Amino acid sequence: MNISSLENTPVRTPAIPLVGLAQPHGYRLDGDTAHLHARLTVLAPAAYERAWALQLWACPSAPTRAQELAGHLVAEIALPPLAEIADQAEPFHFMTFAWPPAGQQEQVMALVLASGAPGQFHLIHDLAVYPCHQQFIQPRMSGAIDYRLEGGRAHLSVQRVENPRPAGNQSGTLSLELWALSVPFTGGDFVGHHLAGAEIGSLSGQGELTTTPFDLAFVPPPPGDWQLVLMLREWAGGGFLTRDFTNFATRFVWPPAPSAPMPTVETPAAAVIPEETTGAVAQAPTAPRVEVVPPVASAQPMPVVSDPRVSVNTARLEELIAVKGLSKKIAEGIIKQRPFASLDDLNRVRRLSEKHLEKLRSCLRV
Repeated sequence: MNISSLENTPVRTPAIPLVGLAQPHGYRLDGDTAHLHARLTVLAPAAYERAWALQLWACPSAPTRAQELAGHLVAEIALPPLAEIADQAEPFHFMTFAWPPAGQQEQVMALVLASGAPGQFHLIHDLAVYPCHQQFIQPRMSGAIDYRLEGGRAHLSVQRVENPRPAGNQSGTLSLELWALSVPFTGGDFVGHHLAGAEIGSLSGQGELTTTPFDLAFVPPPPGDWQLVLMLREWAGGGFLTRDFTNFATRFVWPPAPSAPMPTVETPAAAVIPEETTGAVAQAPTAPRVEVVPPVASAQPMPVVSDPRVSVNTARLEELIAVKGLSKKIAEGIIKQRPFASLDDLNRVRRLSEKHLEKLRSCLRV
């Protein structure tokens, strides 16, 4: 399961807007950093009693009003007290981490002024939509992309992985991951089940990697009807972010339905030769030819392969904390220091001594 820290929430508009955006305002994206600047105009004294945030949204189409705002929340900055920044002649500037949507589609960008509380700034007072569309330059998959499940293993096939960023812009560690989701993935936050994955290292800007099929352990999802998605994810300091994805057309049902038994085909009895009145031996009538087709061996359902150990590279904070003997501080340190090539690399996590690590080894995996 993976959920970004900026979840999309339903938006509402107040009966009376309290603050508005004033020119000049704008945004700039520098890799995974968002730079936002704006001027604010107070429209009602009640504005000073609210907490405010400036948000940057990526939308599939241009919203004309707040009720139409839909898409992906790329960045959010909780603002200082309004008395310090509103009604100023010069715009204020902030920068924060950006969570761009996955995929290569062009997006309509909108700057949004919202009130509420940290993590719940959902009351939209004003928004500005920019005419120039934004395409996020991110590592991507190209060529033939496929998967195959066989004998308790997952075989992932991606012809090429590319980094179209400028030369010298090295990617973070890249990971190919197969996920089972309840609905097709659209590029934002998601909740699902990680089935298989492999880290493929980093890639220089303007570089590409031709891969060979990956033969990986397969962890089945819970019983159900699933959408399988192959994601290309990149380590970006705070965790892995999805950069590109492919939804496979055929739904995946687990466990597989048992094959129907082959119908029984009976061989006809030998034909009886009738006697002729002349005493001559008559020819036996030709029996109809019946071809008995042997049953075709059906593919056996893959055995359920379940590794109870928690992955230090992909587990969420609450999953790490659930490991007996692993405190919240150490779990946060593990997430901050990821990825790890082996469990021995955990010795670089603060508060995790070698003796403590030995007690945890049976519960963890990379």
